[in-house]
Amino acid sequence: MSRALWLLFYVLLILGILHCNKDHSLPSKFHESRIGIPQDLAASFEGDDVILGWSMSDTAAVFYYIVTVTEGTSGVERQYTTPRDRQSYTVEFAWVDSFYTFQVQAVDKTNFVGQKSNVDTVFISQ
Repeated sequence: MSRALWLLFYVLLILGILHCNKDHSLPSKFHESRIGIPQDLAASFEGDDVILGWSMSDTAAVFYYIVTVTEGTSGVERQYTTPRDRQSYTVEFAWVDSFYTFQVQAVDKTNFVGQKSNVDTVFISQ
């Protein structure tokens, strides 16, 4: 009996493989056009702060931005928010000797978080 089940299994497996073809398409990602991606992120260390600036082609759907700061040696990540009418942010906290990476994401009114911007890095040595 078990031999018959194995035979049936193999026949179904072969039929399944033969039935599969590559004429299918995946659905488009619904989020690709839902909210834009912040562009041209630039970070600079000025005084005791890091000043971030970016551009956003269409701000109509943006409710706020998430600014992510990641410390390079420990990987500690901090997130801040800034209102939609801004395309800049000043990060103020106690910096240590390390490099930091920065990214920005736009968020809409339904709390949908869009794709991350380009990464910019600042090395801080005090």
